[in-house]
Amino acid sequence: MLFVKSFKGYEDKTAQLDAAVNQWIVSKRVEAVDIKAVLSHEPAGRAGSGDLIYVVLYRAAAPLE
Repeated sequence: MLFVKSFKGYEDKTAQLDAAVNQWIVSKRVEAVDIKAVLSHEPAGRAGSGDLIYVVLYRAAAPLE
């Protein structure tokens, strides 16, 4: 079966988000089928940086946390 897992980070801290996604894939031993990245900006955001969301499509017997 196919499932989805989302990870949220910041566009200026991609290394941290990459590390979190990679660690999850390795620790859960999932077969990642696809990974999509979406960038979201809040026009008046105080951080001056947008949210970066990675969506991992993975194959497993049941959804994983």
